[in-house]
Amino acid sequence: MNRIYFDIFFQRWRLMIVLGAVLALMSCASVRLGYNHADTLLIYRLDQYLDLEKPQKSLAKDRIAALLAWHRATQLHAYSALLEDIRTKVNGSITPSEVAKFQQRIRNNLETLGERAAPEVARLALTLKPAQVAWVRRKLSDDNAKFRKKFGYSNTGSHNNLGDRAKQFTKRAEFWLGKLTDEQNSLIRQAIAVRNNGNYTWADEREARQRDFLVLLSNIRERKPDERVAATWVRTYFAELAEQPDPQRRSFIRDLRRSNAELIAKLIISATPQQRAALDEKLRGYAADLAALAEEGPKLGQRTFSLLPKNP
Repeated sequence: MNRIYFDIFFQRWRLMIVLGAVLALMSCASVRLGYNHADTLLIYRLDQYLDLEKPQKSLAKDRIAALLAWHRATQLHAYSALLEDIRTKVNGSITPSEVAKFQQRIRNNLETLGERAAPEVARLALTLKPAQVAWVRRKLSDDNAKFRKKFGYSNTGSHNNLGDRAKQFTKRAEFWLGKLTDEQNSLIRQAIAVRNNGNYTWADEREARQRDFLVLLSNIRERKPDERVAATWVRTYFAELAEQPDPQRRSFIRDLRRSNAELIAKLIISATPQQRAALDEKLRGYAADLAALAEEGPKLGQRTFSLLPKNP
């Protein structure tokens, strides 16, 4: 449930907390299979992080089913169209500004999802017990230790391993493009090196967002507001993921987005004909799968759209 946001080109497309584990599946066939089993998959992920009790699990199942029905009925065609727009653009040349515009469209889609999901998150959060919030805290702490090790982030910032980070970015890029050239690998290493100021890293920002989330859960649990107020707090948290109010963190995020857009544009511009063909095939496959999912209707236990509340 903590796996959210990231750009669609070379990082996994994670659709807010409720759909994060679904589109993270990395083949076109897996997207359709995962989405049609999303209710089961997401309950499993929630239980991992919240250690749900039986009534909470029942509540989560109902609300996830309704949210997925809304998402399938109202959002997937837009996602498919976005991928087709990206596909059209990357078949030619592309600028960092154009990449940034696509990234903003993705964030807009995530904000729509977050707006719809906020009441459901609030409803479940109001049922949490102190031990469950403590469980989330421990799980996130374990995740963070693994994340720092995998991506080469030290806890002090003085011994960050840029090679590990470049390796992970290369893996994501090669999923879309196939084997990278020496020039493209050099572009990635240079971009990663420039980002490393040794003071504040993506690992630090990731952990700051998680601390904010834990504060949100604690406030909802301790203060027990009504559902509407709790949903407003959740929406505020989601909004701050998109536009951080703290000036230093906001500046870091904007710089990181700009750097990502520049690197993505350079990689696409430098792509070989074979890489462009591979990228086009991936994007076309995802777009087709999302369009097909939108037409299929609820599957495998997902409830009907009529279960949704009339107002967001």
